[in-house]
Amino acid sequence: MMWLCVCFAPAQVELQQPDLDDPITVTASEASQWTQGAYQMWRLRGGVSLTQGKNVWRAAEAILWVDKSTNFDEPTKLIAYLEAGGGEPVWLDLYDKTPDPAVTPIARQQSPDWFGRLRSVGGVEWKTPPPATASAEKPAIYVRALSRFNAEWDPLAGDVPVGADNDTTDGPIRDDAVTPAQFLGDPFAITAPTPQPSGAGQPSFRSVQLFPRYGAGLNFESRTDTDGQPIGVLMGGATIVISGVDVPGMPAAAGPIDRVDLSADRAVIWTSGVLGVGSGVNQTGDTPIEIYLEGNIEVRQGDRTIYAQRMFYDARRKTGVILDAELLTPVPDLDYRGLVRLKADKLRQLEDSRFVAENALFTTSRLEVPTYSLKSDRMTFEDFEQPIIDPLTGQPAADPFTGAPISDRQQFATAEGNRVEFGGVPLFYWPTLETDLSEPRYYIDDFRISNDSVFGFQVLTDWDVYQLLGSRRPPGTKWTVAGDFLSERGIGVGTHYEYGVDRFFGVNGPAFGQFDGWVINDDGRDNLGFGRRDIVPEEEFRGRAFWNHRQHVRGGLLDAWTVQGQVGWISDRTFLEQYYEQEYDERADQPTGLRLRRIIDNQSLSIEANGQLNEFYSETQWLPRLDHWLMGQELGGQRLTWFAHSQAAYANSNVATTPSNPTLANQFFLFPWEAPMEGERFVTRQEIDLPIDLEDYGMPMKVAPYFLGEAAHWGDSLAGGDVQRLYMQTGVRASAPFWAVNPNVRDPLFNLDGLAHKVVFDGEVSYADASRDINEFALWDEVEDNTLEDIRRRQFFPTIPALQDPRFYMVRSGMQSWVAAPTTEVVDDLSVGRVGMRHRLQTKRGAPGQQHVVDWLTFDTNASLFPDTTQNFGETVGLLDYDLAWHLGDRFTFLSDGFADLFTDGLQTWSAGVALNRPARGNAYIGYRSIRGPFDSDLVSLRLNYRLNEKWVGSASTVIDFGEAGNIGQTFSLSRIGESLLFTLGMNVDESKNNVGFSFLVEPRFLPRTSLTRRTGIDIPPAGAYGLE
Repeated sequence: MMWLCVCFAPAQVELQQPDLDDPITVTASEASQWTQGAYQMWRLRGGVSLTQGKNVWRAAEAILWVDKSTNFDEPTKLIAYLEAGGGEPVWLDLYDKTPDPAVTPIARQQSPDWFGRLRSVGGVEWKTPPPATASAEKPAIYVRALSRFNAEWDPLAGDVPVGADNDTTDGPIRDDAVTPAQFLGDPFAITAPTPQPSGAGQPSFRSVQLFPRYGAGLNFESRTDTDGQPIGVLMGGATIVISGVDVPGMPAAAGPIDRVDLSADRAVIWTSGVLGVGSGVNQTGDTPIEIYLEGNIEVRQGDRTIYAQRMFYDARRKTGVILDAELLTPVPDLDYRGLVRLKADKLRQLEDSRFVAENALFTTSRLEVPTYSLKSDRMTFEDFEQPIIDPLTGQPAADPFTGAPISDRQQFATAEGNRVEFGGVPLFYWPTLETDLSEPRYYIDDFRISNDSVFGFQVLTDWDVYQLLGSRRPPGTKWTVAGDFLSERGIGVGTHYEYGVDRFFGVNGPAFGQFDGWVINDDGRDNLGFGRRDIVPEEEFRGRAFWNHRQHVRGGLLDAWTVQGQVGWISDRTFLEQYYEQEYDERADQPTGLRLRRIIDNQSLSIEANGQLNEFYSETQWLPRLDHWLMGQELGGQRLTWFAHSQAAYANSNVATTPSNPTLANQFFLFPWEAPMEGERFVTRQEIDLPIDLEDYGMPMKVAPYFLGEAAHWGDSLAGGDVQRLYMQTGVRASAPFWAVNPNVRDPLFNLDGLAHKVVFDGEVSYADASRDINEFALWDEVEDNTLEDIRRRQFFPTIPALQDPRFYMVRSGMQSWVAAPTTEVVDDLSVGRVGMRHRLQTKRGAPGQQHVVDWLTFDTNASLFPDTTQNFGETVGLLDYDLAWHLGDRFTFLSDGFADLFTDGLQTWSAGVALNRPARGNAYIGYRSIRGPFDSDLVSLRLNYRLNEKWVGSASTVIDFGEAGNIGQTFSLSRIGESLLFTLGMNVDESKNNVGFSFLVEPRFLPRTSLTRRTGIDIPPAGAYGLE
């Protein structure tokens, strides 16, 4: 049994040391908090008590130093200073059982103050009000506590702190933390910084220890030079460990937060004090200590490792000179998972975080003669940390779980006289370079070579602008410039800029955005696919400029508002489809406008204005538009729920211009809802729900009768002149969940370990009536992307049938029943009943003790019934759909989905396929889709990505239509994985464009996410990231 001796005058009482498993409970009526160095500081006032096990400490006021362990099996450490106040002393009580204020303690002692340490693996429970932020001026009790802290726990004094246990083997409160102090200065300074004297009351200390490097022992000889200074000579392999305290503002007992290990075959040490093998000597931070090492040197400082043959190191100044050096360091918490490697004929350490190398080689390759490298006449490597500032509060950010301050690690390399070499052959020269090692690439951000019949022979390059300018990249930004050669089209240039910053042009608040611009003087013709393979562009000078910006403003007139801005300019109607085909197919339109939005609880207010830059698309200019939303507002004593959306706007709607190219003009027409419009629009849409939980009446079901109404005014219409409309919809929504569990279902073939079936039945019956017909209105709100509009114009020229009119599909689907519907004009009479089911069959998977619930099978289906068949093109049942996913294993899934409208020429489609995924090896999918309706198609799709062995990755995909279209296209690629580079040879066939293309891609393996990984889903880590390959 261990005992804790707590001393007071004039008497003392022995309190039993609490068990480490006992949690610590802290109670107070007032609390404030701040961060100092590695500690979380607390000031407590009013009814302060600390409870652990059977011990209770009570006081009027207290200061606490808290160090929360990051490992679950290590204790939380707490240093406490307690003071009396209000006529009451500090009480220390020992109870026979669990502490209880109503029970008399078996032992009690009082004192004017108390200082000691507590530890617990059970954590700390805080029973205080939310802590306030402490002011910059610390209270008087903190000064007294800090004085007591330093007086009691001076590591050179050798005495045990009052109130602490006698076990001092774990040292001060920060046992193993390694956080080097950081200094910033001239990266090319050739003189070391002069050591500064320690401030009064804030001494710095270090300990020096010697250990044998090899098992054979260490030959140590102590000598004295002519000046009487002791010298230690070590032979036969030695390890020298230097650790200490050197952080301004931290007490001496803060623990070792700076440590360097030096290992060599031979060493000489100049310092004061008596050194011995296995023992150590304590020194002040101003005590000189210089070390010379020879033979197989390894220097470990934090997570950096330096290898060398000869070295001199000044531990007081934290400087040194290293010959034939090699530095290996990781880049933690950033995009790169491997090691950064720096070799040099001479490496000088100017500070603990700055190195200057002469005749240096920088690479991530692990080979002795690297496949690629950056060679420099002179290079500076910097590695430092700085606190992360919360953009919303302006204060240092803290970990939400531990409360510890969060820092950002930054690593930079600055070089002069640079040569990029591949295989020892110099390919590129640039006078200056500064690179962020979070993305250790050299000048070229992307490089591709390809050839096809659309663009000809292509060389596509992206260059890092910051490296070209020799400037340091501002945090949170990325800037590249493009230089492209296309033999059939011309030379293209552009730039791409991304940012995620805390301020934008002097406005506070987190801001995110990107700008992308690219132009070309095009002397070729567009090939857009079947029927459009020879299109003369409407413009010769072509390009695009796109900027998207979003910022949550903090402070000023727009405090708490979100600002969204976008500019989208395109030179002509076919440029985006030709040069940015994937973006054209998959991404949203790019209108130009500005929006301000403010969200307060369940309300939102939006103000926006838009302008049209691309006249070949139909767009509405809002000049301006004001929207207000209210969602889920309780009314009538929580019996009713209110939803609302109101808007006021002035609009100018312009339709797309007719193409100048005859081929495109013969496929162009205006939709029935497109016409030039200008005028005001005022709309308010309100909904009241009455949710009822029938479970109180013995039925596991929820129903919600509702009523929705709208009043709207337009200043212009298709018939000319203003128009008003009233609209109402009423109905009942219902939902009923059911579930069943059978833990005894087990089947290794189907990977079942218990089975739970959860199903939710949904239903709705509604009736809607509008005072105006939908055909009287132009669509002021866009309902489809420009890509889909272009497809509809080509496929249904010269007029669109009602069956393919998107307005009627949206009405049948119930879009008008949403208060926040994206379009106002799409409203019409409708009576409908909707039913749906959502099934989830779940089981448990995982190792014993680590099992988790997963979806084994999901199945969703819906159907709609129309009492008035004229509202569904003559059919009572419509809008049938289902979605099925059967996860037979964690890596094997069967997928199927379908949709059907039963009227003539209605869309009917279904698909089935299987997906196989082995994350480290590859993935595959094979599927079939049948389409019937306006056109017929039977498609078979196959995709395969497979890592053949350690050196090769193969990929193939194909899509074939067994209907009229025939072959759609194929892609093939073969990639070789080298130690430093990835080589990919690819071929693609596009039957629609009658195009066969070849590509060759060389990319560094060290990129954070390679093109090979993005394309195949197979992760290719940097060489050596997981050990020797």
